[in-house]
Amino acid sequence: MHIYDKEFTQTELPMTKQEIRAISIAKLMLKPNSILIDVGAGTGTIGIEAATYMPQGKVYAIEKEEKGLDTIKQNAEKFNLDNFELIHGKAPDAIPNIAYDRMFIGGSTGGLEEIINHFLTYAKDEAILVINCITLETQSKSLEILKEKGFKDIEVITVTVGRAKRVGPYTMMFGENPICIIKVIKRNK
Repeated sequence: MHIYDKEFTQTELPMTKQEIRAISIAKLMLKPNSILIDVGAGTGTIGIEAATYMPQGKVYAIEKEEKGLDTIKQNAEKFNLDNFELIHGKAPDAIPNIAYDRMFIGGSTGGLEEIINHFLTYAKDEAILVINCITLETQSKSLEILKEKGFKDIEVITVTVGRAKRVGPYTMMFGENPICIIKVIKRNK
């Protein structure tokens, strides 16, 4: 179920906007029974919307920031999800050591390589990893690590969204921050 931004409780924390969520979730290619690890959950929007597409699946949302926890809880309660679990902690240590088939990285706080190692260790064959990068440094580091780890067919797209706003009698387009979305699939070598 597509969820509009206005339906989420918002705080001072940045939120993945609905157009970027739609593309990121599409890249995850969720199944009704997928197990998704949402690393750096922020306000919870990716994991919460993803949970609505996976009625027999489960989302484990990992967030280290105290201030984000209440917002995520409020948003999860608003959508009455019983397949969404919030875990307070820093990845990769807070990620459950279980088999899963999807991982989304929205924030890594410098632990990107260790998080990708967790994916390589615990994710099932043919599991999908999607990384959203706001900074060029994160994009560069992600690509470097993924290549070092032997991933083939690394898909990279950049998305820029413009929103119309009224300026007096006119309508002008204002751009949101461009987002780089990276997708890889774990293949049995």
